[in-house]
Amino acid sequence: MFAVAVYNLGALLAQSLSLPTAHKLSHVVGRLMCFLQRRNRRILLHNLEVAFGHERSAADLKRLRREIFKGFAVSVTDFLRMPLVNRDNLGDYITAEGLENIGRLQVLASDGIPTILTTAHLGNWELMAAATGLLAGPLSLLVDVHSNPYVTRFFDNRRADKGIDVVPVSAFHKSFRALKKGHLVAIVGDRPVTGQGIMATYFGRQALMPDGYAVLARRLGARIVPLFLTKRPDGKHDFVVEKPIQPRVTDDVETDVRDAVQRCLAVFEPHVRRHPEQWYVFHPIWDADNAAGRDRHDMRRMREAKNTRSNR
Repeated sequence: MFAVAVYNLGALLAQSLSLPTAHKLSHVVGRLMCFLQRRNRRILLHNLEVAFGHERSAADLKRLRREIFKGFAVSVTDFLRMPLVNRDNLGDYITAEGLENIGRLQVLASDGIPTILTTAHLGNWELMAAATGLLAGPLSLLVDVHSNPYVTRFFDNRRADKGIDVVPVSAFHKSFRALKKGHLVAIVGDRPVTGQGIMATYFGRQALMPDGYAVLARRLGARIVPLFLTKRPDGKHDFVVEKPIQPRVTDDVETDVRDAVQRCLAVFEPHVRRHPEQWYVFHPIWDADNAAGRDRHDMRRMREAKNTRSNR
C-alpha cells in the first residue's frame, strides 16, 4: 500500500502544479533517482556503453546518464498528470504535424488490414498510447503488470479514459481477438518481459528481443507500424509514424519472425541515436555478468508469486 500512496501523492502534486513547475521539480527528482538507484544506474550505463561507447567518452556517457534520469522523471510526471490530457488539449503536448500523423493511424486502422503498433523505450510511450487511443483508437495496449496489484490498478486507471484497453502480456491471446475486431494493438518491442523471445542484432550486438508481436503479425497477415513520441526543446512532442513492415511468410517460421523483429530494430536504432537522452532503458538489454538472466528470473518469480496469490 505504501507504493500506491506514493503514486497517489505524486499524482496529486503533479496535477496541482503548472506544467513548467512540475517539470522543474521532476528534474530535481531525476537527479535524486540517479544518485539513489544504484542498480538502475549501473544497468543504464552498461547499455549506453554498448550502444555508444565506441563514439563517446566515459565522462560523456555519465553526463548522458544523468540527463536520461531527469528526462525519465519528466515522463513519469506527465503520466501522473494523464487525467488532465484529453482530445481538446492534445495540441498542448504534441505538434500539429504529430497530430496529423496520428490521423494517418486512424486511416490505417479503418482499411481492414490488422495493424500492430510497436516502439522502443524511447520518449514518452505512455503519452503516445494515450494520444493514439484518443484520436485513432480503439487501442489494445499490451503491458507488463506490477507485482503489487494496487499499483497495476493505479496505472490502468490512468489509461482507462483514453480509448485504451489494457491487456496483460500474460493474456497475449486477447490481442488476436482485438485485431480481428479492427482494434489497433500496441506493444513496446525492445524488452522481452516474459523472459522469452528471439535473438536479434541491436546496435551491432546480439540481444534477446520480444517476438510475440511478429509471430502475431505473420499469422494474421497484419502489418507492424513503428511509432515514436520524442520531446523537442520547446517542450512539445514529435509523433513519428514510420513505414509499415509486412512480415514475410515462407516455410521457415523462425526465420520469418526473426526477419520482422530485425527490421523493427533497424527502425528503432536511428531514433535512439537521434534522441539518446530520451532512451529510458533501465533493464539490461545485453547480458553482462548474467544481469539479463537475473532480471528475467526476477520477473518469472514475481509472476509465480502473483499466480500463487490468485489461486488461493
